[in-house]
Amino acid sequence: MNNNKKTPLVEMQGISKSFFGNCVNDNIDLVLHSGEIHALLGENGAGKTTLMNMLTGVYYPDKGDIYHKGEKIVFDFPGKALKVGIGMVHQRFSLVGNLTVLENLILGHPDNKFVLNMAEKKKLIKTYMDQFNFQLDLDAIINELPIGVRQKVEILKMLVREVDVLIVDEPTTVLTKQEADNLMEILRKIANTGKGIIFITHKMAEVFQIADTITVLRKGKKISTVSSKNTTARELASMMVGKENNLTFEKPETKKIPNVVEVKNLFVNSDKGVLAVNNISFSVAGGEVFGIAGVTGNGQIELCDALTGNREVVRGEVFFKQKDVTHLNPLQRIDTGISYIPGDRINVGVAGSRSVWENLIMKVYRLNDFRKGLFLDNKKLKSYAEKIIEKYDISHPGINLPSLLLSGGNLQKLIIGREMERDCDLYICVYPTRGLDVGATEFVRKSILKLRNEGKAVILISGDFDEIFGLSDRIGVMYEGNFTGIFENGKHSLEEIGLMMSGHSEAEAAKEMGNV
Repeated sequence: MNNNKKTPLVEMQGISKSFFGNCVNDNIDLVLHSGEIHALLGENGAGKTTLMNMLTGVYYPDKGDIYHKGEKIVFDFPGKALKVGIGMVHQRFSLVGNLTVLENLILGHPDNKFVLNMAEKKKLIKTYMDQFNFQLDLDAIINELPIGVRQKVEILKMLVREVDVLIVDEPTTVLTKQEADNLMEILRKIANTGKGIIFITHKMAEVFQIADTITVLRKGKKISTVSSKNTTARELASMMVGKENNLTFEKPETKKIPNVVEVKNLFVNSDKGVLAVNNISFSVAGGEVFGIAGVTGNGQIELCDALTGNREVVRGEVFFKQKDVTHLNPLQRIDTGISYIPGDRINVGVAGSRSVWENLIMKVYRLNDFRKGLFLDNKKLKSYAEKIIEKYDISHPGINLPSLLLSGGNLQKLIIGREMERDCDLYICVYPTRGLDVGATEFVRKSILKLRNEGKAVILISGDFDEIFGLSDRIGVMYEGNFTGIFENGKHSLEEIGLMMSGHSEAEAAKEMGNV
């Protein structure tokens, strides 16, 4: 326990958490003081949200202690954290869309009685609105409000519950620059009243705009806690991404087939109706791996959805083998020779209730090779599935049982085997080795290079720098829906790429690192 005269609002000591043997938080310490905005900085998967979920009682730590105002607390259910004054605004809002702003603000309030005095509640809420300059229509329906306004409603909901610790998880992800700046002003006003704020982010510019203190996490470990006044973007980028590793694969020269994929001025919306891909242009040749680096949530998935026909293009064009495929549906794109390993294996990658073998043949069963006249040749299809199972070493409880009975790693191998065994000209691989063991990871990476060496075009999206550096011929870094740089692999250091992932342009990153 911290014995300073000024008792912290929150102190987390030696916090560790694992899921299924995978350590997500490893012996992490964090201290938050009254009036402080403490940024929790790190790449996607660094363990930021998991750590905060333990501070709010969503998860229970395997090891370590949590103190609130000097008192040791066991948050054995989420409501207890809120009751003592710790609230969190998650990336996915918890508002009820068909209710009004006022109804959402009072819904579930701990002081609610059987009969509500709405006039009194409204008066109380308006005092908070006036104090922090919230411009809200309390009678508006949530679903009819812009994302930025909904974000304010979530924060106001926590203030109305009188929290003294406010956690905001990637709060500007779906906001415009103006909305984000306005949110920063509000958070500073809140901190000035003596409340403590933990600001989860991966954006370097936001850290220097708002934070007093910064804790950097990488791969579940705390790297350092520093004052924002005593560090630089370069130092933080180095902490976030670590040092370059020496993982290399043989990449022989290949005969490039130009413009297998060509994307021109592409605009794509997110599920929330805001631009996720903002005027992107690039091309990918056959015989190359084009690696896309960036923190999850910067438009990578929406870009892939647009390339595979799973998301409507707002504006722009997509060409595949010199043919305009911008408005082809997913089935048509499969037939043209586009293969897709999605990042979401559960909801997108498989039909969970269908059998293992049915999932393995779902992209090929329409081919004439697997038909007997008007009917499917199930014997041949099962034989095809069994060959993939053997080749990709997929452990399963039974080929006829639902695919969701497979472990996460084996489900990933199922998807990879299904997609890589198809003879395509473009392979889009999103986090292809996520959840795989060392041996399976090496097999998949070698398979990607084999495709490249055979003249196929590969788009690789990954948060693993070993993978990006080891496999890519060219690298593009995505930030807020656009590329901050596209360059030959080897041109920039890991630290420079870390800066680009945080919003620096390619030139700015090189200048910051002294490489100009």
